[in-house]
Amino acid sequence: MRIAIPEYAGRISPVFDTSQRLLVFQTNNRAAPIPLESQDWSYVPLPARAKRLRQNGIDLLLCGGISGWLARQIEAEGIRLVPWLAGDVRQVLNAFVNGRLPDRCFAMPGSWGKRRGYRFRRRGGQ
Repeated sequence: MRIAIPEYAGRISPVFDTSQRLLVFQTNNRAAPIPLESQDWSYVPLPARAKRLRQNGIDLLLCGGISGWLARQIEAEGIRLVPWLAGDVRQVLNAFVNGRLPDRCFAMPGSWGKRRGYRFRRRGGQ
């Protein structure tokens, strides 16, 4: 599985729509993720981002904030999306590989409990 994470200063970029750097990792069967490349996305316009992910063979995007329009475009390309994440890239990636997402400690401030299906949900109806 190829995983993409927008990065800024070692952390997940706060908004995918305007992120300028994308890290790509490869992982198989919960194995430690292998970094493949760092891509410059400063020149990739918003309407082309979903298709560019597909062209790069990305299966999963772990990201921070994202516009609804772009989220729908990414999902239409068949790419799994886990948005509204925050924190150190390696810690979030390892949490995903180890089955620990969603986890409140990696949620963007204000995103815990959002009601869309792919966003974090509170447990127990809280």
